[in-house]
Amino acid sequence: MKNSILSHTNTPLFLQAVNAKLSACLLLENSDFSTSDFQSLIALRHKVVIRELKRLNDAERKVFAQKEMIINQKLEELAQGLLDNAKEEAFKFSRGRAAVKKYK
Repeated sequence: MKNSILSHTNTPLFLQAVNAKLSACLLLENSDFSTSDFQSLIALRHKVVIRELKRLNDAERKVFAQKEMIINQKLEELAQGLLDNAKEEAFKFSRGRAAVKKYK
């Protein structure tokens, strides 16, 4: 995922850094991808966004929140896709293991 998809014109510097790490995490191959790293980065991103929302005045908060909602929807879709892929892999593994037991 491109870092530009996770950032917008109102993205603070620290959130940009978190977004860059999140993008790098998502670019890893399946064998190198770490679910725990992804989860940690998402949690950190959430905390940074909440902190930024508390810091902004009402008008800035509204603009920032609207832009973050779009990004959160994209991240939610991505996370759902990762979950679906993991379920599919687990299902294939289970079927393969059952087939091996059958032929033993």
